[in-house]
Amino acid sequence: MEERTINENRQSTRFPTHLKARYFLKERKGKGQECVVINISLNGAGLEFYTATMTSEASKLFLSIIAPPGNETISAEGIVRWVKHGARDYVCGIELTRSLDKIALERLGLTWK
Repeated sequence: MEERTINENRQSTRFPTHLKARYFLKERKGKGQECVVINISLNGAGLEFYTATMTSEASKLFLSIIAPPGNETISAEGIVRWVKHGARDYVCGIELTRSLDKIALERLGLTWK
């Protein structure tokens, strides 16, 4: 996978991705639900992802994002801030409770200059 770079001084830059992930409601138990992370804010402000099942606003989510090439996961925790119903799925915006660190972003294929 190619390495992508974005200037870290930009506060609300969203980085487009297509990363498989699993999310868990309330606590990390069971298999979770599959989703695809479609963008990540570099400053850790939030994630946006597609999912086939409805998630309500203000729900607490635990995410396990599968880092390329697929043998490692990056954990994130957040609160659903908005939900949009699409033709076949839902798009949800997540506000992280803790920013992803530089190492986690690099493992997801992001680098800072």
